[in-house]
Amino acid sequence: MARVLVADDERSICEAFSLLLEAEGHTPLIASTGEGALRLVRTEHPDLVFVDVRMPGMDGLDVLKEIRRSNPTLPVVVMTAYGTLDTAAEALRNEAFDYLGKPLDLGQIRQVLRRALHAPAPASQTTSVPIGADAGSRPTLVGQSAPMQELFKLIVMLANNDLTALVQGESGVGKELVARAIHASGARSREPFVAINCAAIPEQLIESELFGHERGAFTDAKSARTGRFEAAGQGTLFLDEISELPLHLQSKLLRVLQERSFERVGSLTAVPFRARLVCASNRDLASAVAAGTFREDLYHRVNIVTLQVPPLRERREDIPELVQALVQRANHEVGKAITSVEQAVLDNLKARDWPGNVRELEHVISRALLVARGPVLTIHDLGFDPEGSVPADNGGSSLDGLLGALEAQATRLVGAAVRGGVEVPVHELAINRLEAALIRGALAATEGNQVAAARLLGISRSTLRSKLG
Repeated sequence: MARVLVADDERSICEAFSLLLEAEGHTPLIASTGEGALRLVRTEHPDLVFVDVRMPGMDGLDVLKEIRRSNPTLPVVVMTAYGTLDTAAEALRNEAFDYLGKPLDLGQIRQVLRRALHAPAPASQTTSVPIGADAGSRPTLVGQSAPMQELFKLIVMLANNDLTALVQGESGVGKELVARAIHASGARSREPFVAINCAAIPEQLIESELFGHERGAFTDAKSARTGRFEAAGQGTLFLDEISELPLHLQSKLLRVLQERSFERVGSLTAVPFRARLVCASNRDLASAVAAGTFREDLYHRVNIVTLQVPPLRERREDIPELVQALVQRANHEVGKAITSVEQAVLDNLKARDWPGNVRELEHVISRALLVARGPVLTIHDLGFDPEGSVPADNGGSSLDGLLGALEAQATRLVGAAVRGGVEVPVHELAINRLEAALIRGALAATEGNQVAAARLLGISRSTLRSKLG
């Protein structure tokens, strides 16, 4: 059987590996440092290497690079408890056989053992290129959970080819971040990244927005305009909420993808389409095909590779790492210097269901930093009840509680108008302001999806459009 080297400075992990490897009939070789691992590679000639990223002295990624110089065909599996897109990209760029997040799953290790020990030798060259050097401009994607680690792998694998990708997930999970990460990780990173939300543009304008128009193409076309397909150049075009694209434009998009060219509205001249296309939807496109609202042939065109972004409630173990990243960013945005977060805060955040996903968490963290008065973020800064996960300052997060708070505010509003002797149409002003706030909230909650927002508000899409003006 095989000789398998495990390099990790945690004794418990090495012992667990030894028991597993012996049970599988393999011979374990154990090292607690990177330097020790390289010595065993030279003297014991293992068939497979598992190496932790963070070890005293030489880290796991440096070990991987050294092994690649001397033995380009030896399978190396990188392990880490600090899962980021950068780490995954670095490992896969240096031809790691696989990339595992901690805590390790024994079933997953068995699968890796079987794949690695029966796999053909990897190619000696890689087609990946480094992610851009400007870390501040890259999307923030973090997480050591298994779904996020798999997502990182797909992003890196997709970065340097032109396959059309479909990003699916609930509102607020970060679908555009995934699209931006694919763009920033590949050879197109210096070219434009152009995003358009198909649900946020009126139906009568979306064709012009996508493909541009010539002067005089329609009544208000007083000058020619470049569309998003043309503006993307040789970069990446991101079509968000593609499920909301009208059927007649789905047909035109299908033709563009087939012929790799399009015409501006009012023109017969073909314009080459050279960009890479990434699409996203918070609806299941297969269900939309079954319902007749999305073309099946277009579905197969955009669904070449699917990236499923998990909701936050399915990766609660990532919340501490997400909070750290969000606090660092919010520190810069609001001019604070939060240096730590109470454990009670993390426990409370991990207990919540987060229907708004990462976007909701981001808003909570930004608000907390805004009111925080010290270097430590506390449960009171969040405005949450320390005994539970209900905001302490709004009378409850349930619909009934919020409506009750709204009724109380309405009573105070009328009382203030009476006491001040103000002769204004309080009813009209209040209703208009409240309606505008509801529409803004519904559009924000649905990422600008007018169909979903209208459904949430209980009105028709045409009524919503008329109120938007």
